Amino acid sequence: MKKFIVTGVQMKNKGSQAMFFTLRHHLKLIYGDCEVLGFANKYDCPEVYSFTLLPHDDFTRPALKLGLQKVPVLASTATLLASRIRKKDKWNGKLVEMDEALREADAIFDASGYTLGSGWPKGGGRRLLETVRLAKTYKKKIILMPQSFGPFDWGESDDAAFLDEVKKELSYCTKIYAREKEGYECLTSLGLTNVELSADMVIREKAFPKANDIYATPRADEIEYPERNSVGLIINENVLRIGDSQSSLDLYRNILERLVKNGEKVYILNTSGADTHLVESVLRGVPGKESIKIISGEYSSPELIDIISRFKFIVASRYHSIIFGYRSSVPAVILGWATKYIDLAEHFGQEEYVFDIREVDADQILKKIDKMSANCGAESRRIGERLDKVQGSSVILEATQAL
Repeated sequence: MKKFIVTGVQMKNKGSQAMFFTLRHHLKLIYGDCEVLGFANKYDCPEVYSFTLLPHDDFTRPALKLGLQKVPVLASTATLLASRIRKKDKWNGKLVEMDEALREADAIFDASGYTLGSGWPKGGGRRLLETVRLAKTYKKKIILMPQSFGPFDWGESDDAAFLDEVKKELSYCTKIYAREKEGYECLTSLGLTNVELSADMVIREKAFPKANDIYATPRADEIEYPERNSVGLIINENVLRIGDSQSSLDLYRNILERLVKNGEKVYILNTSGADTHLVESVLRGVPGKESIKIISGEYSSPELIDIISRFKFIVASRYHSIIFGYRSSVPAVILGWATKYIDLAEHFGQEEYVFDIREVDADQILKKIDKMSANCGAESRRIGERLDKVQGSSVILEATQAL
């Protein structure tokens, strides 16, 4: 039986979760009776899932690097100490289990979203390089599945040395799939020849698991669905962090006011727990806010896809919430700040609906919302036509053929 490890998993992040679910689902479609384990940085209650999650975090990463798993006494002592200090029992016996999984694995697939680029400190990129070194230590092939890379302009004195390190380590990868043209160009400019351009695998793959495919037992919770032909606003705290905080709040309020004024049935949907605290602030002072409904709760990515499919269009900046919509031909007015939004929209002929929240032009955004209200049916059909082309081949199948 084939065994695969997926790294870069964050179960609390619904986009990362969706990438892992997509990869696991299609590996099982390709290989049948194979085992797919998740090496996850953040997760709760692993026992609720129908697959194995192992903690690939700031304890197990250095422990594996130091080889503590090879000395049982050291591994158990370090684990006990970490558990007592952090008041968690998630690492008990896991170093040995991870070592065994790495030794038995047929290959490693990394499903990080974005770690290597100057949008983050170098520490994130170094964690990705550390994952590649782990694969090298265990003599396993590793493929970096579609994710964002670059730009590489930290403006720090060690930039050149770090990029030499990037080239050296990433040269080991069997394949690297860059999600955007910018990332492809950044990597190939280093002289890497193992890089290909691919759309995000959550949108590129036709099949996606249902919620009951991922849980050990069926969930009893009821899903709160919006009315058909309503509009969803998906808030993102990063809009306030990256753009001007007050301008971004005002923009959200203006969008809600315009949608209500246009007679739309409006819902605020949280796809991340990190955004829940913003709802009250966004609604404050919005005329007609009594008619705006809120969908909260902790939903899995399959459930979020089902919820978003009911909207006629969304206003969003959570990257995978846009992908969740596009999977169901639901158009989006996109409030972004990176090339990943532009490249994603280009796949579906939706470039005119992308806005940079670092340069807010509220009037233009509201005009596009009016246009989307009037033309969302045509835009939905256009997305559906383009979706067939995007899903014309499988990046996961291509990746497995490279092993």
